[in-house]
Amino acid sequence: MTAHTVPVSAAIRALRPDDIPAAADLLVLAAGDDKRRRLLDQLATVEPGEIHHALVAERSGQIVGAAKLTAEPAFPGTVSALVAVAQNDRGRGIGTALAAELTAWAERHLSAQHVVTSALRDDLDGGRRFAQRYGLEVTRHSVGWRYDLAGRGDDLAERAAYSGTVAGVRVRVTDLRAEEATIMECIGRTLPGLPLPGAEGQEVDVAQSRRMFPDAATVLLAEVCDAPGEPPCGLTVVTPQADSGDWYTVYTGVAVEHRGRGVAMALKAAALLAAYDSGASAVTTHNDDGNEPILRANRAFGMRPSVGYWSLTRPAG
Repeated sequence: MTAHTVPVSAAIRALRPDDIPAAADLLVLAAGDDKRRRLLDQLATVEPGEIHHALVAERSGQIVGAAKLTAEPAFPGTVSALVAVAQNDRGRGIGTALAAELTAWAERHLSAQHVVTSALRDDLDGGRRFAQRYGLEVTRHSVGWRYDLAGRGDDLAERAAYSGTVAGVRVRVTDLRAEEATIMECIGRTLPGLPLPGAEGQEVDVAQSRRMFPDAATVLLAEVCDAPGEPPCGLTVVTPQADSGDWYTVYTGVAVEHRGRGVAMALKAAALLAAYDSGASAVTTHNDDGNEPILRANRAFGMRPSVGYWSLTRPAG
């Protein structure tokens, strides 16, 4: 692709490997810092045949804008779009030029079977309006939550023990590398009914969903106390955030037949305790604003509202 010049002499060109850290730093301004690891992976890792188109805007040797269309392999047919511009360079047409390049590429390479998605911080109304100019419509809203861990050790230990007893489960800590097959099988059983990106009836490739979780993630599995030998009935995945004392809850799910029994509360309490024991300063998470039971649980724990995000989609055709 030839460089495309826009106002203030910013040249739009294809992303190069050495651009990836700077591009990710910009993209998290729109998507949220908890998405950093996933963005780095999407920009750097391209499997054969995968949809991948990433751009930067460069001015005077500095990356001032970034944009990408990348496959979401766990959700077949879904393509993730994002555009971001450095704070001091907004309002100069750079974002519009990046979006135009993405749109033109999508028209050539995506089919009517594809769905374009985007996740944007909910405190950036301008970013949401910008996405809506390109046909993306809000389909969901996820509420952000933060729980400060300082001085909470005794309380968390008590909550973890109590909630596990109430739910009738034992929650244990493991990691992806130790029990990958068990963990991925459990994820497959906990996905039904959860909000997913893409169109209604979105399929899930559980094997590909492994790419959504970092190798160093901490996994907590819930096992029914009076059913030894049975597979886990739920799990949660938490991981440290780069350059921060915060941990982030990447995923929590409970098998359909075990929902409504307090298993999610037991997993949440155990995850907070595990993060505290590992030296984390806080745990952040996001939950769909229609999931009142988990929102109620977060409030009961004393979690405080934080930055959430809007999920937007549009058909590619």
